[in-house]
Amino acid sequence: MRRLSILNCVWSSLLLVVIIHQTRAQRTPTISYITQEQIKDIGGTVEFDCSVQYAKEYNVLFLKTDSDPVFLSTGSTLVIKDSRFSLRYDPNSSTYKLQIKDIQETDAGTYTCQVVISVVHKVSANVKLSVRRPPVISDNSTQSVVASEGSEVQMECYASGYPTPTITWRRENNAILPTGKFR
Repeated sequence: MRRLSILNCVWSSLLLVVIIHQTRAQRTPTISYITQEQIKDIGGTVEFDCSVQYAKEYNVLFLKTDSDPVFLSTGSTLVIKDSRFSLRYDPNSSTYKLQIKDIQETDAGTYTCQVVISVVHKVSANVKLSVRRPPVISDNSTQSVVASEGSEVQMECYASGYPTPTITWRRENNAILPTGKFR
């Protein structure tokens, strides 16, 4: 009778271990942290952190997900052939760290950290990278206007850059405009 009791105890313990293991294995992977939106200068460096939970058995990817997705990494392996990119994995925090050095204007866009659970089931988190660009006044802006005193004139100025440039108007030598304003 004692032997049967010991066997039942061992069997119950093994069953409990199996149930605990299955419960852990059935947890859905999650992304617990993704770096917030970044605004960087051309030539600078950016790092995107993606912390995952319950994803040891799954593939974790970094992609640039603008018009045509570009795969950057799979697991802890960098797949893009660009020396400006590097990838580190910190097993203590389960964090993947994608770094881009010497940022270029073309690096601006949305980056995605993705845990692939199945072909149709993925967990994703996005982070946007904006790259500062100096303001450039467009050639189709008004270059010069000749007008009679008192007549109405329309002048246009188009500028691009990031962040969007603020356009102000001034007269020669910063003279005050007839409205009494500087703008």
